[in-house]
Amino acid sequence: MFRPRPASIVSAAALSLAVIAGTAAAPATASPGPVSAGPAHPSPAAPDRVSDLTYPTTISHRGGAAVYPEESMEGFTASVKDGFLPEMDIQFLEDGTPVLIHDDTADRTLNGVSGPIRDLSLEEWNSATIKSPTGGAEAETVTLDEALDELGGEVVMVPEIKPGATSAEVDQVLDEFDERDLSDSLIVQSFDFEAAKTIAKRGYTSLYLMGATLPKQSFDEISDAGIEWVGPSKNLPTRDLRKLDKAGFHVAPYTLKTSKDGHRLPGWIDGYFTDDAWTK
Repeated sequence: MFRPRPASIVSAAALSLAVIAGTAAAPATASPGPVSAGPAHPSPAAPDRVSDLTYPTTISHRGGAAVYPEESMEGFTASVKDGFLPEMDIQFLEDGTPVLIHDDTADRTLNGVSGPIRDLSLEEWNSATIKSPTGGAEAETVTLDEALDELGGEVVMVPEIKPGATSAEVDQVLDEFDERDLSDSLIVQSFDFEAAKTIAKRGYTSLYLMGATLPKQSFDEISDAGIEWVGPSKNLPTRDLRKLDKAGFHVAPYTLKTSKDGHRLPGWIDGYFTDDAWTK
């Protein structure tokens, strides 16, 4: 369950429900006010099973980090409402609690705390706020549990287990997904090939992230590991993107500035990550 919310956030519940229900338009270029802490009701436009995806699929990077506070519930629910797959990053607190933040330190995106995420207590995490990319309202931090309580099984989510996670932590996260029966509704990412292999072995759709060059593993090695998706940098040459496509992988480059850039990609690309899924 969610931790108690400040009155200023709880009072925004009516606005949030209107947005999620489609009775109010979600802002596309300005940071919104806080949204509801209550259960989300995603639009049918946001698929809830990986098998129901249509291509190219738009992955809202960090919940739309150019529009909403990065890795906030505001960004996740707004992405879902408009049919985009919310993407998030998993790091770990001092006590092992999985939380959603990209960096391994708090300084760039959070107010109220600083230093390594692994040095923070849960109390410190809960007291922090997420900065707005546009200077608007800040947002509350989000644990993995809170995100899964809100959206788990209701939409295809794209969590990344960040580099540095131990094999035990990878299993911890996958165990939590198992407990919630989410194998059909997650694309789980990692830059770590061994973690990507474990993700696939555990029955999840695995996305192997790579940089601006092809990985050291052969395509057969990646495929034999059960990995179906690859996430190369947008700077990987088009000829190499095409090689990945011809090898049978779903190819989803990261990170495009807006969806307008996504529409310029070759037609054989199956998805893309963007910081602003709303700007066409």
